[in-house]
Amino acid sequence: MDFEPAYSRYPLASVNQRLGALIIDFLSCWFISELTLSLLSVTSSSPLRFITFLVTWFVFRVFIAARSQGQSFGRWLMSIRVIDAEYGKTAGFGAFFKREIFVFICSLFLIETITSTLIVFAWIPFVADAAFAIVDNEKRQAFHDRISSTISIQSRKGFAIDQKLGKLFNQAGQQATKIYQSRQDRDLYEDDYSAPRPKPSPKQKRRPRTKSRPPQDFNFGSNYESEYDRSYIDPYAEPLDSPRSVYKGDINDGVNNFDDWNNDDDYGDHTDSYQEPYQDEPPIKRSARRPRRQ
Repeated sequence: MDFEPAYSRYPLASVNQRLGALIIDFLSCWFISELTLSLLSVTSSSPLRFITFLVTWFVFRVFIAARSQGQSFGRWLMSIRVIDAEYGKTAGFGAFFKREIFVFICSLFLIETITSTLIVFAWIPFVADAAFAIVDNEKRQAFHDRISSTISIQSRKGFAIDQKLGKLFNQAGQQATKIYQSRQDRDLYEDDYSAPRPKPSPKQKRRPRTKSRPPQDFNFGSNYESEYDRSYIDPYAEPLDSPRSVYKGDINDGVNNFDDWNNDDDYGDHTDSYQEPYQDEPPIKRSARRPRRQ
């Protein structure tokens, strides 16, 4: 009967998920131990500080994890759990105790050197431990996983804070991109339409400016006749009335004389009826066009 190991049947947790769970557990245990010391009024140089952190670490990382299907507080937030590498069942107290001894020593060294220049060297054990998981593509086992024969897999039980934060950052990035593009489009629009017009070159002929025509009054109401000055006569306008007769008599006599000319059969000499114009008045020039009779 063929047996398929657990590391090939379950989705393995990534290195980033495991590192995030470790950081959350480390900060949680450190905060709780410091809070306990402050409530008990214990100084920082007391040996109780080491014991308090040790107890807090093993309670959260060993006892609670063994009772909660291989999940601590940090693993629950990252939705991962620790199981046996061969059979796939939840690891026991012995396996958790073996794997947490190495991690606790590295964490304790980090706490003791956090206020000194040795903090640079405190990260070396963590980097070396994670290097084993990075190199191992089949099981992704770190050094402490190989000691306890355990693996870390992804679980549906948990908060999945990494996925939610990833979606949140992705949406924030998309919104920032949209805002940036909208600002770029607005700046481009303002640059195209709000820029001053270029001055014409000397070679280009500029259209001369003309004065605006005054507004005309088209209100031909009752006041138009009163305002209109009838005494004004346009000297260039063609006379509408019949011209003053230069012949003897008034205007009617002149018209009658024209009628007599038309009725005369023989076109003789009519110089007898011609009279000199009045000497006291200047002669009026007749229009070249005879007014049409209506």
